[in-house]
Amino acid sequence: MLNNLINWSIHNRFLVIILSLVWAAAGVYLSLRTNVDVFPDFAPPQVVLQIEAPGMVPEEVEALVTLPVEAQLNGMPGLRQIRSNSGVGVSSITTVFDFNTDLYRARQLVAERLQLVAARLPKGVGPPRLFPAMPAIGDVLKIAFVPQKTALRDLRALADWEIRNRLLAVPGVARVLVIGGEVKEYQVLVDPNKLQTYRVTMAEIRKAVESANAVSAGGFLVSEDQQFSIQGVGRPRTIDDLANSVVSVRDNVPVLLKHVARVQIGNAFKLGDTVINGKSGVYVYITKQPGVNTVDVVHDVQKAMELLKPSIPDDVQITYVFNQADFIQKSVTNVLEAIGEGAALVVVVLIIFLLNWRTSVISLTAIPLSILTAVVAIKAFGGSINTMTLGGLAIAVGEVVDDAIIDVENVYRRLRENQSSSHPKPVHEIVYQACIEVRSSVVYATFIVALVFLPVFTLAGIEGRIFSPLGLSYITATMASLLVALTVTPAMCMYLLARGKSLSHHEPLTVVMIQNLYQRILEPVMRAPRMVLAFSTALFVLTISLLFGVGQAFLPPFRENSLIITAIARAGQSLDATTRMGNEFELSLLKEPEVTSVVQWAGRAELDDMAAGPNFCEFDVQLKPSEKPLEPTLKMVREHLERLPGVVADVGSFISHRMDEVLSGGTRAAIAIKIFGPDLPTLANIAQEVKEITKEVPGAVDVRTDPQVVVPRIRILIDREKSARYGVTAQDLMGDIETAFQGQVISQVLEGQRLFPLKLWLEEPFRNNLDLVKKLLIDTPTGARIPVSEIADVKFVDGPNIILREDVSRRVVVQANTSGRDVVGVVNDAKAKIEKSVHLPQGYYIVYAGQYAAQKEAAITLLSMSALTLFGIILLLYQGLKSWKLTLLVLSNLPLATVGGIIAVVLTGNILSVGSLIGFISLFGISTRNTILLATHVNSLIEQGEPFDQAILRGAQDRVAPVLMTAITASLGMLPLAIFAGAGRELEQPLAIVIVGGMLSSTALTLIVIPALFKAFVKPPHQKGAKKAVAKSV
Repeated sequence: MLNNLINWSIHNRFLVIILSLVWAAAGVYLSLRTNVDVFPDFAPPQVVLQIEAPGMVPEEVEALVTLPVEAQLNGMPGLRQIRSNSGVGVSSITTVFDFNTDLYRARQLVAERLQLVAARLPKGVGPPRLFPAMPAIGDVLKIAFVPQKTALRDLRALADWEIRNRLLAVPGVARVLVIGGEVKEYQVLVDPNKLQTYRVTMAEIRKAVESANAVSAGGFLVSEDQQFSIQGVGRPRTIDDLANSVVSVRDNVPVLLKHVARVQIGNAFKLGDTVINGKSGVYVYITKQPGVNTVDVVHDVQKAMELLKPSIPDDVQITYVFNQADFIQKSVTNVLEAIGEGAALVVVVLIIFLLNWRTSVISLTAIPLSILTAVVAIKAFGGSINTMTLGGLAIAVGEVVDDAIIDVENVYRRLRENQSSSHPKPVHEIVYQACIEVRSSVVYATFIVALVFLPVFTLAGIEGRIFSPLGLSYITATMASLLVALTVTPAMCMYLLARGKSLSHHEPLTVVMIQNLYQRILEPVMRAPRMVLAFSTALFVLTISLLFGVGQAFLPPFRENSLIITAIARAGQSLDATTRMGNEFELSLLKEPEVTSVVQWAGRAELDDMAAGPNFCEFDVQLKPSEKPLEPTLKMVREHLERLPGVVADVGSFISHRMDEVLSGGTRAAIAIKIFGPDLPTLANIAQEVKEITKEVPGAVDVRTDPQVVVPRIRILIDREKSARYGVTAQDLMGDIETAFQGQVISQVLEGQRLFPLKLWLEEPFRNNLDLVKKLLIDTPTGARIPVSEIADVKFVDGPNIILREDVSRRVVVQANTSGRDVVGVVNDAKAKIEKSVHLPQGYYIVYAGQYAAQKEAAITLLSMSALTLFGIILLLYQGLKSWKLTLLVLSNLPLATVGGIIAVVLTGNILSVGSLIGFISLFGISTRNTILLATHVNSLIEQGEPFDQAILRGAQDRVAPVLMTAITASLGMLPLAIFAGAGRELEQPLAIVIVGGMLSSTALTLIVIPALFKAFVKPPHQKGAKKAVAKSV
């Protein structure tokens, strides 16, 4: 079939060329319309929901809200994990599904289950609220607004009602969070003393506030010819309208709201705040939807912001603190530059070897056609152009020309020989025969290159989602290059080499020089083949021993200009204290020359999926563009953090934080040691032990536990007998307590098209003192007013600030990052010490998650699947070579390639990552191609009856040029990726380093060891009688 394809392409060469041009144009068109992102969507589908439970402490939230919802959600199809945070007045639950689950089907399943459980939740608990569907790296823009004169309250109102709504209308935007400034609120602040003076109850105040802001259907007035709608305007238009509302009538005198309360426009109670480069302002987070083009979304948001600028006061400074599109464009540009630089090096190599522009052009045609074919495949599979897909193309750029090089070199040589022949054959026959001669080698070698990458597609979890697109683009480009070699290359040979052109009668000068040098090297090899083999074996064994000192890591560090610092102050700290602390830290960090901006996000914003307390804060740190290693900067930041008393923190880049969060189930650190058990104090004690042990492990930094600690709180415990005596129910008491100290939003006030909450609350002096809490007067059905302390016990008690759960069990996490050591080494040391020193009571257990677990799982998967792949390679080789001896001879290349790969790892950091392992896998396939090319040609000459030694020498010399060309192009194509650091190249660089190092050793040793193996272990024909020397090659 393949022979027929080659023959068809030769006879229909014009059509082949036209079709290839059309295909290239289609590839360019589709590439311009493919989504662009920094990484593939590596997180499994997850649905996040939040339930407000006002007034409940974490234990009550867990028991009354979280547990019933978890129980209802368990058992959903495809569900792999449930984790939850039960905090003060809020429950946040995250459901994680299998990778093959459709996100919107998962959301539907969750919504259906929530409908069943919502009716069983306690009265006063809000309805479960699903957060928008968002990818793991969904934050695309963070915009800071810092006013000079404009009031923070006005700026926040503008952000909430104008900016937020406009940005939510941008296609592809999933969520817009706003934090900071002051939220405008209409407040009715009650004075308890005046309530007693005017003999008015809180219930009457509440009813008066509700009645003062009324809207009703006025109906219609219908005349004979017209109909008019009747508008009843019951909403207050000013503060005075509200203050003059009637509460009650005492002694025929109306008691107005202003008599017993102060009515004002004030600032709402803050759950979160922001500090921007040491100044107060408003911070806006924009998150994209899954599957959309990040660059397009950012562009559209920026365009919308330009349209909004006229409505924003001139004194407000607008700063784009974080822009993911910048990192994407920089990363993609870096990888594209690596592809371009690699392609340029390939061009130089071909010109040097071939010294003929026509053969070079034919060979180079494979690069654009193969790469564009891969882009079409990416588009067809719904993928995006990202650093991983481009990385696969960067790795392939030096290999896609290999098949064409082999074909063109053989065609050119056969045409030259035919030109010198006394009886030349038709050129189309020569081109056809030349392509057929190398077809078997080309086809089997290409299939092996594709086969070795199959283990990458068996990787589970985040590693599979990251590296599978790289494998897809690489394999597609490689298989496309085979198709090009079978169709376009013969057609172009007919046009550029066979149309009456006089060809050189001699090999190119470069090839002649290489062959002469190679001959001098081969002569001593042929005299002492076993010595060469012994040296190679010793070198392999010595190199393998280096692996015992190599560290292991899941992923290399990323070089970003955006850092995320998560800091947790002492439990119970107020939001104001947290922002003051953050302000000092910001001003200190801004003095560093490499820091351009620092923004603090303290507490939590409305609709934020992080149920964080007021002692939690996150800093977005922007650095000056640089290609230098990030580790010194991280060390500098940690030194500044050490100056903050009582603060535990971790530091990392934006992408690494998001990856760690996915890997470890919500923990933003490279190492997550999870401790499970039923009792919170016991968990806390175990976690403290584990934390102290981990701190002592060399290389462990940012060691801290989850912010699950005991904090003081005020408990109001009703005395049932006393309350019954006064006719006060628990609901009445708790309702008055909630209104007094938390405030109760009674209604909303309409201003134009904006709605602002109308809250009933106590005056501030009466709600911020424990003694005043005890003295708060409660209305009774008898008309008497009694203090809270009369019917309830009010005192400080200790309780947890938050309760974390995972897979229906309570858990605490000890987390850490690493500095100067590999993750696996740090965890192994910590694990050994923990198992030796920490005693776990019955019912408690420890799980090591994060990058450590992912690296172990990925390594086991790759090694086990590589063994199966090796078996497949052996069968494929035997099918093509029809000889077990020749098959084993070709497989001898694998240890030769391993030598250079291991040495390259040791010399460039001594860390073995998942990328490095994939590099070894792909190296075995790439290097096998040259061995097949050399071994089959030598074997063919032996079969043709040439003297044994002469067949080995001639076969090696005939193939030294194409072997070197294919090896050097494969190596140089990846060289820019291997030696130049930069954003976007971090994951591919370990892979490229292994391949470049392995190809150097493989090529050098193959050209020496394969002839030695033939000489030492393959018997000449005259020693085998009637039997054949070796089986025929296909």
